[in-house]
Amino acid sequence: MSMTAKFYTFDKRRNSTKTPTIAGIDSEDLSIVLKSPTSYKNPSLHVYRSAEGFPFNYMDWSGWLYWVDDVVSVGNDRYDIQCSLDVLGTLRAFILNTTAFVLYDQTANTELPDSRLSVNTSRNVTITSGAFSYLGGHSFPGGTIVAGITTDKGASFYEMDGSVADTLLENINNTAIPQLLPMPRISWTNTTIEEICEGIAEILDTAGQNFVIGLRHILGSRSASECIISANQLPVLPGAISGTSETIYLGTWNSGKSGIRITNRIVLDSADVSIPWAFSDWRRNAPYTELYLYVPFIGLISLSPGDLIGDTNIHILASLDVISGDVVFEISTAAGRYIGQYGGNVAGAYAIGSSAVSFGNQVVTAIGATAAGAAIVASGGAAAAMAAKIGAAGIAGIIASNTPTPSTITGGGGGASLGLAAVCYCIGVTHDTNVLPDSVATTIGTPAMAQKQLGTLTGYVQTRCASVSAPFYDGILDECNALLDGGVYIE
Repeated sequence: MSMTAKFYTFDKRRNSTKTPTIAGIDSEDLSIVLKSPTSYKNPSLHVYRSAEGFPFNYMDWSGWLYWVDDVVSVGNDRYDIQCSLDVLGTLRAFILNTTAFVLYDQTANTELPDSRLSVNTSRNVTITSGAFSYLGGHSFPGGTIVAGITTDKGASFYEMDGSVADTLLENINNTAIPQLLPMPRISWTNTTIEEICEGIAEILDTAGQNFVIGLRHILGSRSASECIISANQLPVLPGAISGTSETIYLGTWNSGKSGIRITNRIVLDSADVSIPWAFSDWRRNAPYTELYLYVPFIGLISLSPGDLIGDTNIHILASLDVISGDVVFEISTAAGRYIGQYGGNVAGAYAIGSSAVSFGNQVVTAIGATAAGAAIVASGGAAAAMAAKIGAAGIAGIIASNTPTPSTITGGGGGASLGLAAVCYCIGVTHDTNVLPDSVATTIGTPAMAQKQLGTLTGYVQTRCASVSAPFYDGILDECNALLDGGVYIE
């Protein structure tokens, strides 16, 4: 039985939903006769064409679309052709009406990692910096001396520079025992009994005054050098410590030198450093991006880049206890997201008189790992002041985060810290993909990982467990689903 089919010369990818009608390709109607037996999926046909040759590669037969796989000329303008069903073209309307889980498509993607791309071994390093205003021995040679001194009014702590401390030391070494009052003498000749009694009373009064002077020296001041009970050198800008200018007394002895009597033992300082992001997409995360923060007196802290996506700056708040030398650094983003707390000791021993060598706590031991990062916390006034600034909201932020920030901490203590500059560095190390992610969008797509209606998409699409509903044989539907899961082009 003779029938008519439309034949096309049609450029099309094998895994595409493109059809000649959609593409606006001209057709030629030819008479066909089905061979016997044959199938609808892979029909064999006799075709008559009066014009020379058979230049067609595509056929539309009653709405079913076929590839022309082979053509054999049998003479007298007759051809035997072998065809196979174009499943994607034939089921195009049903495919576009299908909702499926899409693994990859050509929609622009910035947040979903593409694990199909390789990571380059070569790396790029970008460094940004931010400086403290008051901290840093390298910036302020000699730093500041803080001495604990006993006066007749009790113990006080004084800030002074090295020149005052050294001069104070010289004066101490030249200090003598306080001068006693001269003892009166009694003339035993030509003296009345009344005059002798008055002389004895004067001697006793002078002796009593000298006794008080000596006792006050022994109990109140002992020797002047012993009144300096501690002295530390700190990497802090002179004048940064709060206090009042006073003459320094060693016990009851006036040294003749002035210093700042400390009224607030805490010095707060801060630095801000920008995050050196190299990418604006999912490559901001590991293993494509590594972030490190260098904090003076502490060391290198490894940050989790995934936790910082969306942030642009890191804020470092420093709290220094100038009496103990303890220093605590609270690190957060400029937007207020808490990262961690780290501490150490920066006091270097400075010898004046009989002051004991005091190194403070030196390197404070880690007391626990918070959810936001391994925290090393200093003790004393610095920690108390910092805890007050963190507050309940900050602690809640630590608990809420579930991604730890691993840390490598080496607290720089003692005089060694006096040689460090008060500069924080944020170091970004990046390893790019072997090809740019957007460059493969038209060939293998970019990650979508979402349920979508396929008719809303164009270009490359790959699904997972696609299930097209259409009035076709199950074998044809299975082939259609398998093609979608393997990746097709919706055109």
